[in-house]
Amino acid sequence: MGKIVGRRSGVLLGIVLLGLLSGCAGEDLAKANFQRTTVSAEPGTGQGEVPEGPITDPAVSQSALRTVDPCGLLTDRIVGDLGSLADEPYRSDWGSCRVELRDAGDKTVDVGLELGETVIAEPTGGIEGLPLVESTLDDGTCFVTAVTGYEPTVGVTAQVEYPGGNACDAGYTLVGNVIRELRADPPRYETVPGSLVDVDPCTVVSRDALAEAFGPDVVHRPSGLHHCDFTQSGDPAASVRLYEGVLPEEGDNVTRVDLGNGVSAVQERITDAADCDVVWMHRPGEDGMGEVVGVNYRDYSDDATADGACAAAVTLAKGILGRLPSP
Repeated sequence: MGKIVGRRSGVLLGIVLLGLLSGCAGEDLAKANFQRTTVSAEPGTGQGEVPEGPITDPAVSQSALRTVDPCGLLTDRIVGDLGSLADEPYRSDWGSCRVELRDAGDKTVDVGLELGETVIAEPTGGIEGLPLVESTLDDGTCFVTAVTGYEPTVGVTAQVEYPGGNACDAGYTLVGNVIRELRADPPRYETVPGSLVDVDPCTVVSRDALAEAFGPDVVHRPSGLHHCDFTQSGDPAASVRLYEGVLPEEGDNVTRVDLGNGVSAVQERITDAADCDVVWMHRPGEDGMGEVVGVNYRDYSDDATADGACAAAVTLAKGILGRLPSP
């Protein structure tokens, strides 16, 4: 279940790593997990000139980042320029980790690291040969992103909260250290047969299922390393997310549904909306946790219904089953 090489697995926590800025990109299928987000820039921020041209560094590609353990990047060796670890890093998603540090004056430095996240901004500088996006909040929080790819724009982001210190300088230092580590010998998740950790969520839905749910004109857009949105011009829209978590408990608007081939999923209708989730356990783990596949379908057009949304979500789910690695 996303086992980590050389360290114990972090606990899946409901945390919004970057949700202090603009809204989330895509529907959160895990309900208790952090939201997908975007990072915006302020004019005039950054360091030096913006590197130009395509980004072709394989070490920071989405496929390479998908298997990197972000908590393994928040070690004393890598964060030591900022301070020492005050506790163990904890993972809120496969590509996200957070830790609290103490600087030399015993001030708290709260650090979040996000790999491969979507960025909506124009770079304003450079870092380690990559374009840089920086943004600050009034409370002294700074977001520093090294852009690692375009179409869509994605990057490696550090969120730093540093009361009494320079959060942007700390974030710049951390991201630079992380990029160098990614190019050297980054910590990776243990290769486990059947795991979803290295699966691209934009490739898992069959064309037939997409055509049945949307028609011929659907387009996809990755949102982070393990989340993909499928849209047309306007309604409807759908998303697929691969993550580590638990299934919703059955109850009002939450029922079991048979996907065939021996797979039972949980279907959750969003009250008073044509919005439906279908989720199932792909690779069970301990204490109800495991590797989960989540599909959301939503249609806010006037004639849309909850039954229609759930039927479409089930169609998409069935179009995924045969395209996943065998657990």
